Amino acid sequence: MRIHVELMGPLVDFLPKSQRGQTTLTLSGEATIADLLKELKINIKVVVAVNDDEEKELEHVLVDGDEVLVFTLISGG
Repeated sequence: MRIHVELMGPLVDFLPKSQRGQTTLTLSGEATIADLLKELKINIKVVVAVNDDEEKELEHVLVDGDEVLVFTLISGG
């Protein structure tokens, strides 16, 4: 299945600079958000939205054509 992924903020460094934080990945079989993050080698706490929907859990099963937005939590004070 093909999944379009957009990484925001400092996460863009997980992809080659030429991709500007966006890529389309082909994943085999049933895959979850956790599988996608593992494929991208992202091992930090992130927030994930699928198809412009609210935050999804790592166990959320992806389907062909999903658009996934990944960003870090913002903190400060």
